[in-house]
Amino acid sequence: MNPALLFLLGGVGVATGLALLAPFGWPFELFSHFRVQYAAAALLLAVLLAWRRLALPGVLAVALASWHSLPGVQVLLAAPLPPHCTGPEFTVATANVRFSSGRREPFLAWLDAVPADVVVIQEVTAAWASELADRSAYPHQHVLSREDPYGIAVLSRWPLESVSPVDLAGDGLPSLAGVVNVGGQRVRFLGLHTRWPITPELARARDEALRSAAELVRAADGPVVLLGDLNLSPGSPVFARLLGDAGLRDAMKGSRWQPTWAVGFWPLALRIDHVLVSSDLCVERAEVGPPVESDHRPVIARLRAQSRPGAAAMVEPAGTLR
Repeated sequence: MNPALLFLLGGVGVATGLALLAPFGWPFELFSHFRVQYAAAALLLAVLLAWRRLALPGVLAVALASWHSLPGVQVLLAAPLPPHCTGPEFTVATANVRFSSGRREPFLAWLDAVPADVVVIQEVTAAWASELADRSAYPHQHVLSREDPYGIAVLSRWPLESVSPVDLAGDGLPSLAGVVNVGGQRVRFLGLHTRWPITPELARARDEALRSAAELVRAADGPVVLLGDLNLSPGSPVFARLLGDAGLRDAMKGSRWQPTWAVGFWPLALRIDHVLVSSDLCVERAEVGPPVESDHRPVIARLRAQSRPGAAAMVEPAGTLR
């Protein structure tokens, strides 16, 4: 048993080393997403190694578990920002419905029950679009359906002043940028679904889309919400770069670990669906929703804006679709 424990400890150590190289890009960045799993595995190994009276490997396992747990502990201990927004309250949600799903009723039932004002939906096919068109609670819709994983739609209870499809990575995949009027407050939104970064080329396309998204957000004045399936976890340096470049905050910051993808298979479970907000929005509450017959779970956030008039709409990036 001892050799097996040492072998597993070595595996966690190697994965940790590769994760430390994540700033150098693909494929090292892939290892940076699983710090919760590394922490749990190292903690379990620490207990087993202590039981087998292997002191030095046990100490190493505790050190690995502590290091991987540190970001989560820091998030939980972070003091919440004091409320400072007195503008209208509104709720946004993002959901990847899985384009190949044959069961739409669970998501549609959730959509009918959830009090979201603006919903961005990914992997929208023509069949999904037909179902969404029947939702009378969302009279304002803009749908770009596709028969692949990259159809996208925005549904709103409030008037959509403008919606523009944008090609953030120059690869033909549409995102949606627009302005919604929430009780007289103009709020900009950017809904997107990036590439799955399992090859260097796809990783570059994802990163280019996020870079363009950050530029788009920075060019906007007034409250901004970026939401969607980013194929990116908070453990990645790419996520931190996006927040810094765009001047956004993670609406789920300070919450316990809640994966949104592969939730039923813990070793791969990650939070890759996000709601990110500008500094002039207060997060009243944010949470991951229930299963909806997809490999993703929705994310919903209740926000409040500062009371100030809106300004110019988002400037379109060079890759805007026509």
